[in-house]
Amino acid sequence: MSKSKITPDDIDIFKDNFDEENLVMALFYFEDSLVRYLAAEALGDLESNLSVDALIEVLQDEDESVRQMAVYALGEIGDRKAAEPMIECAEYEDRDFLEIIIFALGEIGGKKATEYLIWILEWDEDPEMRWKAADALAKTGSHEAVLSLIAALQDDNREVRHSAADALGEINDKQSLNPLIHALQDDSWQVRRCSLNSLGKIHFVPSKVLLNALKDEDPHVREKAVQIIARTKDERFIPTIKPLLKDEDQDVRETVTNTLKTLKTKKAKAKTMQKHDKISKHAKKHIEEVIEKIGPDETVEMLIEAMGENDPETRHRAAEVLGEIKDPRAVPALIKALKDENASVQWRASEALEKIKKPSVLPLIETLKDKDPGVRSRVAWALGQIGDEKAITPLIMNLKDNNAGARWKTVLALIKFDEKAVPSLIYAFNNENELIRKKAAEALGEIGSPKALDALKALLNDDDVYVRHGAEEAIKKIKKKQN
Repeated sequence: MSKSKITPDDIDIFKDNFDEENLVMALFYFEDSLVRYLAAEALGDLESNLSVDALIEVLQDEDESVRQMAVYALGEIGDRKAAEPMIECAEYEDRDFLEIIIFALGEIGGKKATEYLIWILEWDEDPEMRWKAADALAKTGSHEAVLSLIAALQDDNREVRHSAADALGEINDKQSLNPLIHALQDDSWQVRRCSLNSLGKIHFVPSKVLLNALKDEDPHVREKAVQIIARTKDERFIPTIKPLLKDEDQDVRETVTNTLKTLKTKKAKAKTMQKHDKISKHAKKHIEEVIEKIGPDETVEMLIEAMGENDPETRHRAAEVLGEIKDPRAVPALIKALKDENASVQWRASEALEKIKKPSVLPLIETLKDKDPGVRSRVAWALGQIGDEKAITPLIMNLKDNNAGARWKTVLALIKFDEKAVPSLIYAFNNENELIRKKAAEALGEIGSPKALDALKALLNDDDVYVRHGAEEAIKKIKKKQN
């Protein structure tokens, strides 16, 4: 760093320049806790994996606000090695701090985080901590939490029960179907509504359950039942919901009006999508059966058309099944879906492209130039998962991406190629862009190939201090793996 004094304005400059190294140094600027706080915040915003070890160390900072921001930042970065140090912190921090740790563990996920969150859900005396733990478990998506969340549907606290119901919908496990149906009898309308909503997310709401929900005493539950009916696109519900045009609640009436328009104007589409409904992530065994019944061309065309539907759940399912079918004709629609407004659809499209493999490679390489850093990140990751060597050079050039998250996803992608990427990464040390040299060194450190040691040692003489630092850290990692 060029000067010993650091100000909050400096932190803004470091962040704007994606200067992760100086931000890490600022974490330990003892003269001003605000600088340390802002540095931790910036590293979290940049999702800087380089800073994880430093942020873990900052969990011992003398200033509680700095410690709290370090936890937030670690949650945003999502590196699972931070889970255990944060759990240890929870033993001596106050309840407000525990709330932040619970949030961050939900973002990080993994076995240790899930186990601790389950413990909080089952044993903590504070209902606020229990319902926050349920919320966090929803984010982890861990099926290990299902039985504990089902038990939480009987919790004395209403908020714990409806958080547990919400979480079960996010995790999407069939074990929760009957408990959620039973929870529709709960005294709390929030619990009933959340349970109904989760059944809708799992794509299993028996008609009898929907019909009963339409008669629920609370308008929120009735409205949710109508919304789920709208997503089914089944015109057979039209006579059932028509009487609710006279419902006492305005929101229910408006929802029914809009649903009737949808069901009436999309009958033909609904009939087509009923075929598609047979193919879900819970019934993939039907894929071959449907293809045989209506023909491979029509099936693929139907699913590609479904990628343009307004309903994100339909797009999500269509992308998923296209990945199972692995037809190259789906590649353009899936590439377009990488920019979908719904994050779940984006990732399903990415996964589908990974499964289609080789036909996806060149379109994905071209999409590395997209203006959206989120798209570039997903593309880099997909190319790493596919593992086609044609992607190595474009990925190396992407190491100079102006977005920290995209750069790190590119590093992770290159690591997937393992030894195959080593020669190209070493050659990248000749690139004039210091960011490419530094990130290439980081990737080699993660791959851990002894073949890179000589080149990394030569890089210790680089003109750029951060490139030298990257080479030094990579050498340490490789030697550690050798021992």
